[in-house]
Amino acid sequence: MGTRLDQDRYLSEASELSALKMVVVGIGGCGNNTINNLKRYGITVPTVAVNTDAAVLAKTRADYKILIGESKLRGRGSAGSPELGRRVAEEDMDRILAPLRDKELIILVAGLGGGTGTGGLPAIAEAIEERYKDKLTIAVVTLPFTSEGPMRAANAQWGLAQTLDVCDMVLVYANDILRERTGNLPISQAFREMDKLLVDVITGIVNLQSVVPQPGLVNIDFSNLARMIEDTGLGYAGVGRGRRVYAAYRDALDKNFCEADLKGGKAALILVEGSQASLLISELEKIPKEISEEFGIRAIFWGVKPNWRLYEPKALLIVSGVKSPLVERWLEGV
Repeated sequence: MGTRLDQDRYLSEASELSALKMVVVGIGGCGNNTINNLKRYGITVPTVAVNTDAAVLAKTRADYKILIGESKLRGRGSAGSPELGRRVAEEDMDRILAPLRDKELIILVAGLGGGTGTGGLPAIAEAIEERYKDKLTIAVVTLPFTSEGPMRAANAQWGLAQTLDVCDMVLVYANDILRERTGNLPISQAFREMDKLLVDVITGIVNLQSVVPQPGLVNIDFSNLARMIEDTGLGYAGVGRGRRVYAAYRDALDKNFCEADLKGGKAALILVEGSQASLLISELEKIPKEISEEFGIRAIFWGVKPNWRLYEPKALLIVSGVKSPLVERWLEGV
């Protein structure tokens, strides 16, 4: 009896040790705001907030708060200068990396166009790449409205190019496409829509660490994600919902805020959640088949997670190694 209990205890401890060590790092105003939204929705993941603006940082609900450039900027921000944002991040890099040392997947979040996030994110990703070869980085970035002016557009172009060079996968969400889809909404409401999109995507990735294997069902976990994203550049991620499983998958495809072309992508991951009654085998089998036939993607990781709490099915779709005409235009100068 003692042997069986010891074995169960050992397996339980091994399971805890094998749990993915993940962290979300929000850089600048947009990144800090995303951390607040994750906390508001009760998402369980370690968070680090990095900023040059002391007032914004003070209101951020992160587990770790790091004010950078304090001696030069006195907590007043980086004056919209990506070069300055990068420089102060580099000077305080040891403090920034301290809470990341034991993590395996680092999700870096920033809005491009300003100073701290635009300059700080690629600087942090570059330092991670140089010092910790075994860690994976996913950047989640937004592009400014083109109406915000040529200076912010040029800043975003600069930051996007650098971010694509140093992160394993980069997920891009353009505010201009958000405006096209939401119509004539007040700007505060439009930004809330983008906030929700970012939270959905980050939560979907975070939840891969808590997918408990179910006997007789198709399982998926972080090892699948790690295998498909390493050094793949631009990626796509969308979370969809629908009355049926297939409708949720199509809705995930519609969450395309960077004109991503999924044809010829390196690999795809699809995780479907829903009540037992909603997980119909005919629809579940249809999804990977369609991904293969419609987009020519051969490496497909797919999984099913029963979740009785969901009123309707939900689907997470991640595709690595995609192309985007919109991103190309931004890199060329919009």
